Amino acid sequence: MERGISVKKIAATAVLVAFLAAGAPALAAEQLVLIVSADSKIEQLDSLEVRKLFLGLTVIHNGDRLRPVLNETDDRVKEIFLQNVVSMSETTYDRSVLRLALIQGQVKPTAYKDIALLKKAVMADATAVSYAWEKDVVHDPLIKILRVL
Repeated sequence: MERGISVKKIAATAVLVAFLAAGAPALAAEQLVLIVSADSKIEQLDSLEVRKLFLGLTVIHNGDRLRPVLNETDDRVKEIFLQNVVSMSETTYDRSVLRLALIQGQVKPTAYKDIALLKKAVMADATAVSYAWEKDVVHDPLIKILRVL
């Protein structure tokens, strides 16, 4: 009897491992990554620099003023950006950016609803910083992934 139970446990474990392995590629494709042009001098940005940048504050890296580019290609990207990058609700974020635009004359970050246009904008400007699904940029030699968000 004990042997039957251990065989069942092994079989159940094997099925669970197979199930998790089958779902792993789908999970990997759902990672949001910070991106820049392959020509950019930026090698890394810490979380505080990224937050400041997307809040509209001036961020200088290697002597260059960085330019944020918003990715609004889908609601999930926007939701993850708001939660993990700026730690604000959409309303609070919009108010914060608008406040800086009105009071300090800061330019509101450009937003793209098409991933191809977003990638073109990032590729064309070595100071542009954005974010995208890893699956959309991982095989593009003109885009450099800095880190997972």
